[in-house]
Amino acid sequence: MHSYFSLRATMNELRLRIYKEIINDSPSGRTSVFNKICGVTIFISIFFAVIITENSIDYKFGDQIDLLDWIIGGLFCIEYLCRLWVAPLEKKYGQGWKGVFRYAVSPMAIIDLIAIVPSFIGVRAELKILRIIRLLRILKIGRSEKFKQSIYHFNYALRSKSQELQISTFYTVLLLLISSTFMYLAESSIQPGLLGSIPRCLWWSITTVSAVGYGDSIPVTAFGKIIASITSLMGIAAIAIPTGILASGFSESIGIQDERKNVSNQIEFSRHSDET
Repeated sequence: MHSYFSLRATMNELRLRIYKEIINDSPSGRTSVFNKICGVTIFISIFFAVIITENSIDYKFGDQIDLLDWIIGGLFCIEYLCRLWVAPLEKKYGQGWKGVFRYAVSPMAIIDLIAIVPSFIGVRAELKILRIIRLLRILKIGRSEKFKQSIYHFNYALRSKSQELQISTFYTVLLLLISSTFMYLAESSIQPGLLGSIPRCLWWSITTVSAVGYGDSIPVTAFGKIIASITSLMGIAAIAIPTGILASGFSESIGIQDERKNVSNQIEFSRHSDET
């Protein structure tokens, strides 16, 4: 009986340690070893899932990559089982088997399961769609606390700067319409096949403003080249303005977060001082 309780206490201690590793419960805020290993494994898996779509690589190294993917799938399977085991320790899931079930039907758990399955069902070339499913593993990065914070800052920037972004979008659309209209007037009679309509010129405007410049359609008249030059210069502002707006929103969000941390630390320090 004593050995039973001793074993149970050991298992509970191991369960708690795994739970702390999984949720990244570290006083320093550093990423846990468990999550670092998971992150590296995810990127390795994504890398090979991408390169194996190249037929020459699949022909030469397909079997080796499939074996590696089977090993990676095994690691993800262990991770999935560990998360099921410690799920009842999370308050939002509840205790016992109900907690395990609630976690199992959560979106992230379903993504984990979908990402594991292709590794164990003998995926070959005729089932390429199942190989592509492996790319869903990149969604597992969403568990990272730093990734969650980045998403929070991004959402804050979009919400807080929505009016400025709308004005910037209006400016960009206006630039595209005006430049494509003038390019149509300048080049439609010279290049009817490439720039013979405003929609075709709109494609040119988009590639010019975005600084892509495929070169499939270029102006040949002097007036067309002047329009292209002005559009290129104005396109710099079309990219820089929303970038600056989002950067400002990010900076505000990070500043608010740091201020909240400082207030929380001051409250904690005051409470500790009162107790002593």
